[in-house]
Amino acid sequence: MVSSLCACGRAFEWLPDDDRGEARELACACGRRYDLILGDAGWTPGPFPLIPEARQPLAGFSRELTSREDSERFFFIHAMWPRRRQPVHVVFSPSAREAEVAFGDMKPLRLAPVGSAIEARRRWAAWFDSRMRPKRPLERRAPLTEQRRPLG
Repeated sequence: MVSSLCACGRAFEWLPDDDRGEARELACACGRRYDLILGDAGWTPGPFPLIPEARQPLAGFSRELTSREDSERFFFIHAMWPRRRQPVHVVFSPSAREAEVAFGDMKPLRLAPVGSAIEARRRWAAWFDSRMRPKRPLERRAPLTEQRRPLG
């Protein structure tokens, strides 16, 4: 048995195994859901869980999805760029196997079929990172004194 602490302070446990390559998920009694990451030390919870939100979103998400009785709403923090983290919202319906994920003022990305809110987050992050992040690291400009060259 391997154990870890949730952000709420509760401990949760899971059975370690050697089945590599499969995605893993954990749910705490408080409602947070964790994506397990396979590292050198084995499976460990990711740093940013899905955090449940009590109310449904008022705007942006489709009425079809938000009106379902089983729809769940979460948010998570995504590391957009170095030192910049932003909240991202997820609405997921287990019965419809559909999710919508929204960031800022962007139109929600509709994902179907999805098996869980964690899977929706994984797919959104892969989509966002492939399109929105710079393809190469941003270069820092040299200070003004180093940019000037002597004339002549």
